Amino acid sequence: MVGVVISIEEKLLVNILYRSERELLNGIILNNVNFENLIKLASRHLMLPALFYNINKKNASHLFPKDFIACIKDIYTINKARNEVLLSEAKELSELLFENNIKHIFLKGTALLLANVFEDIGERMIGDIDFIIQHKDEKNIEIILEQSNYVVKTTALYRGSIRVFKPKHLARRNNINKIIAVEPHLELLAPGWRGTFNSKKLISTFQGETKTLKSPSKSFLFDHCIYALQIADNGFFNSYHSHRSIYDIYKLNCKTSLTVKNIKKNIYIKHFFLTIAKFKIFDMYIKTSYLDLYYDKLFRGVRRFSLILILRNTNTILKNIVNLFFSSKYREGVSTKIINHYRNKTLLKWLTKLLQP
Repeated sequence: MVGVVISIEEKLLVNILYRSERELLNGIILNNVNFENLIKLASRHLMLPALFYNINKKNASHLFPKDFIACIKDIYTINKARNEVLLSEAKELSELLFENNIKHIFLKGTALLLANVFEDIGERMIGDIDFIIQHKDEKNIEIILEQSNYVVKTTALYRGSIRVFKPKHLARRNNINKIIAVEPHLELLAPGWRGTFNSKKLISTFQGETKTLKSPSKSFLFDHCIYALQIADNGFFNSYHSHRSIYDIYKLNCKTSLTVKNIKKNIYIKHFFLTIAKFKIFDMYIKTSYLDLYYDKLFRGVRRFSLILILRNTNTILKNIVNLFFSSKYREGVSTKIINHYRNKTLLKWLTKLLQP
């Protein structure tokens, strides 16, 4: 990793999150740290609560400016209170689904909290309550959530669309009486990636009848965390790293998964660890040659090109054509969008006339 430049703020963030108390200031002169930039960096990676928690845990608050500590403490406090609400609402949601015989498993941040991965629930920032259901329950869950005041806040353009492929998740819903939005999943990844990592890995978990809050195994959470970053967030294509994902993996502490032999078998997991090797967080060394790097880049390039052609173009065009012909709600949504965004009157009149039911 020669030539990789890491800012002093990111070095400090890494030390605080992943090093011991005595290593906190290794290679760091605090007078050279721009604390405004540190806050921006940690905020971008959704790590401000974890930053405060680890500073406090390592009894290092006295080393930092008081206004800096006060700022990140407030965010940690707000986030912890929000996560307490999230767990409460996840429990209520789970009870609602069990009452209606819908088996479900929580995913992502909610699953990590339920699995007690973190020492403190205030460490992890979470957006929605994500959970996965079986395909056969798709219609039922839409009805149940609607009847329970979980509403979809999207335009008519997306409602009533005819699908070519099963979506990764159904529409995000908010409840007017609750704080946290919910997102029911049918799959773990988008259509083009389901051969890599699919919901079949959770089938055995669905078999049990125990009516308790369910989260996947830690080994599954390990894999899902990496695939979500590498594939869904395009980390595999642009070598983007996320400290929230790194921190999740660090806290999962999956010793059986963290072996060089296992990692080298999977190009996505290997790429994840190669991208973050510069931080020296995990005790491992993955040897790479110029040939390895060449094939890695070649594979990523081919994969990206094929997905652009197949998914972004063909799939989108096919879906739009099918929807325009067979879905009056979709046509209505397209008409509305044209009226709102296009000012060419001749084109507008022609298109709106064409799209009328």
